[in-house]
Amino acid sequence: MFPTTSSVDEQLNDAADAVEKADSTLRVVAGRVFRLPYARLRARAALQNPRRFNILEEFVLRAAAELSPAPNAAELATLFGLDPLFVEAALSQLESLKAVARSKGGAVTLTAQGKQFAKDGRAMQLAEHKILSLMFRSGLDDLQLWSAQSAASADLPVLPGLLEGARQGLNAQAQAAVTLAAVIAATTAGGLGLHNPAEGRMLTGVDQIALDDLGSFPVGVLVAQSLLTGAGQVRVVNLDSQEAWPELQARLDEWLKAGRVKVGDFLAPVSALELDLGAASAVPEPTEFQLRHRAALATGRPPEAIELLASGAEAPRAAQWAAAIQHTVLLFVPHLSPATMRPGLLSALATLAERGVTIIIGWGAADDRAQEAEPSDDVLDTLAQLKAPNGLPAALTWWVGGLYGQDVVADQTRLASTLPNLLADPAAPDKPVPAGVTTYLVSDSELVSSALEDLEPALARAARQAWQAASRTPEAARGMLVAACQTWVAIRRPGEGLSHLLKLATTLAEGAAEAPSAMLVAWEALTTVCISLAPLSAADLSDMGGPDALRRAIPEFLDWADSAPLPAGETPPPFVAAFHDLLARYSQLEPDDLPKLLAETRQLWTEVGQPAAAGGLAQVFAGPAAPAESKLEKPKKRR
Repeated sequence: MFPTTSSVDEQLNDAADAVEKADSTLRVVAGRVFRLPYARLRARAALQNPRRFNILEEFVLRAAAELSPAPNAAELATLFGLDPLFVEAALSQLESLKAVARSKGGAVTLTAQGKQFAKDGRAMQLAEHKILSLMFRSGLDDLQLWSAQSAASADLPVLPGLLEGARQGLNAQAQAAVTLAAVIAATTAGGLGLHNPAEGRMLTGVDQIALDDLGSFPVGVLVAQSLLTGAGQVRVVNLDSQEAWPELQARLDEWLKAGRVKVGDFLAPVSALELDLGAASAVPEPTEFQLRHRAALATGRPPEAIELLASGAEAPRAAQWAAAIQHTVLLFVPHLSPATMRPGLLSALATLAERGVTIIIGWGAADDRAQEAEPSDDVLDTLAQLKAPNGLPAALTWWVGGLYGQDVVADQTRLASTLPNLLADPAAPDKPVPAGVTTYLVSDSELVSSALEDLEPALARAARQAWQAASRTPEAARGMLVAACQTWVAIRRPGEGLSHLLKLATTLAEGAAEAPSAMLVAWEALTTVCISLAPLSAADLSDMGGPDALRRAIPEFLDWADSAPLPAGETPPPFVAAFHDLLARYSQLEPDDLPKLLAETRQLWTEVGQPAAAGGLAQVFAGPAAPAESKLEKPKKRR
């Protein structure tokens, strides 16, 4: 019944709902899934554990540091009074730790690392190596242990802000990020416990870095709009947890502040529907219901009788809203095009037609029809095929012009107003960007009446102009006369329709001698008025002045109809004759009698008129058929 109010990927529905529930002044206008590139890497980490020296190793280190000239192994054995095998074993261990070195002559000296070992009182054991699988995420520029990632479709757009050059150089960028400090941080965050000096575990080096794979994983971004200021903000969502993603959020905030990206970069491309709903040269002033809605939000109280559709709630709410329509829908759209007459709207209109609801469509964005593109024949033909159960046209179209957005008025008591939504980008406040559409459901009687005061006069003017043109050739343009009568009833102006009808009846009665069947056109128009009024309640009929209008019109109409009888020997169509008798019985109509008259009219139509309308509405009011040409029988051949 009304367009989608936002563009939120279904994977982000829960996150969007959470944002709007947390802050009633925010509305999610878009939710898109992007892909964030990553590189999967392989690297070798060196792991070493520190240990203290035994007493012999300490003596060797001290002797190598203090004796001059430097002693050899045999001299150390003599100095310590130990078997040379013990000294040789200690020297071999110290050499493997790169703490001492022996010259060609066998002299033992301390290395620079040995001096540090001697100072610390401990040495690092020989390195063990472990192959690590790592991941570098573009944009975040972080390194972490590899974990299986949800694959992102290649059709998804890359997260805005990632420069093309950065994506192409991801391999080199990722390998450069594999530093010892980054690997220590990644393994610590990943819980491997490879580096914990306090517990004697140290990761001392990383090498043999290689790329295993390039890929991307999905990330969600919501665009929320302040209902008070119109400003937009970006919210990053982790698709797996549906929670906020602080690290990536901080990075996008930096890019937004620096102008590297704009809020509009995260919106979906403008759809044909959004363009169809009101590309205007200037943003119109807020409506009365928008101002009241904002004022209520600003004070922290829920707006009364004004509902702004939340993300993802359009379809069920539209179905519920449409199901409550009883008799009349006024639909206003800037353009009557295939984009506007989308399948969902056509299906809703067809359902309403089957229920006997009258649908009046006003269209046009320009102030001059000459500047307007005419609706396609397919659209007009599709609408023309919608018929009410009583045989009357169910959908009537009029050019009215000057429209922006889409408005639907149900039974003159409820308004659904859909407006193209413009998002204020903090980075470019003077250049608002299209961000979907916004639908308000208004049930406040004062606000609905105010909207009708702007919308209904255009339909009345269109019906009046069409009537004036059609009344010149009433029999040829009877469909236009019927449409005008239906429209006047739909906009609660039956008196205007009856006034025009009486003027037409006068003209037709005066020329009945030349065209006796022309008066039947007036009967068709009057029948249309009565059948259209029949579904309305007594209160509605009274509000629109129906009893007074018909009380004045019926006697005058009967006088003119009786003054223009059909030629002698000819009888009026069955429905016209029966309807004439019914009106004669109510010629002195009292206000309380109108619902009864209309109910009997509808019953009469059901029993007499509607069956005859199977071949077309005009068939019920057709004049006498032209005499058929006589056909001579061929003489039978004698045998």
